[in-house]
Amino acid sequence: MDFQSPGTSAGSHATGHHGAVEDMHSYLAGTWTVARTMLDRATGTRGSFAGVVRFTATDDGGLRFREEGTVTWNPAGALPFTGPASREYLLRPTAAPGVMDMHFADGRPFHRMGFGPDTASDSHWCDPDTYRVRYTRLGPDAFRYTWDVTGPAKDLLLESELRRGPVSVSAPPPGTNPDIVVSAVCVYDAHGRLLTVRKRGTDKFMHPGGKPEAGESAAQAAARELAEEVGIVLPPEALQPLGRWLADAANEFATRIDATVFTAPGIWTAAPSAEIAEIRWLDLAGELPGDLAPLLTDHVLPLLAAARDAGA
Repeated sequence: MDFQSPGTSAGSHATGHHGAVEDMHSYLAGTWTVARTMLDRATGTRGSFAGVVRFTATDDGGLRFREEGTVTWNPAGALPFTGPASREYLLRPTAAPGVMDMHFADGRPFHRMGFGPDTASDSHWCDPDTYRVRYTRLGPDAFRYTWDVTGPAKDLLLESELRRGPVSVSAPPPGTNPDIVVSAVCVYDAHGRLLTVRKRGTDKFMHPGGKPEAGESAAQAAARELAEEVGIVLPPEALQPLGRWLADAANEFATRIDATVFTAPGIWTAAPSAEIAEIRWLDLAGELPGDLAPLLTDHVLPLLAAARDAGA
């Protein structure tokens, strides 16, 4: 693969342009949610991705880009595929603070990232196709980028929108109980439906999951609860992070949950056990029932729908 990049001027980070930033490192650092639509123009096949991107500092003054989430692909004439996906890049500083050079995880150059009038677009040739990217800053906490891939092998359009988050954890509002820390897991069947469960003595459907035991990490708690509640056994390290949110508790009055949500890779069947009274597979493209927990309705389902519906 050969890297193609037009020249970058030292003044390209000037704040006079609506989208430019003075310091790309400071702007990106932290955690963002990402929703992506994918279109194979050659076949008409559409897909989506929803997850989180973490930009963490590296010793050379750059940033490590780590993306993790759930991808859905709907090929014509075949069952949709839903499963975990992840990728990693390295962002390195340039002479202009408002511009960074993106490299593959192994150090090979990829493209330049910027929001200024002369730096928002770039290209990368990956034999035999050309990848063209454009970045658009939507505001202090949101940006978008689009990959237009053309050539004899591929004809793709990938559109991603990132928003800073996924949660700002704050003190509980006055008059409420302390937040309850929980882990939850997105589980999918062969038809791309999402598993929801109803616990005994309650009327709301939610993710399988629950509170961590002493000394457990969020992923360890998620894996244990998944096995106990629906019989799905996975090591904690196999779970893919989707995001972290504050939400109203489904079954406790005046209480919030601080929920870390994962995706279980693979296609699953499930059976209720332990405290689970009932399971239900949720068609994400259908009409949503009115008995879902707030974590689903207010946070997770909108994130999944954003990727699926943005290009509809």
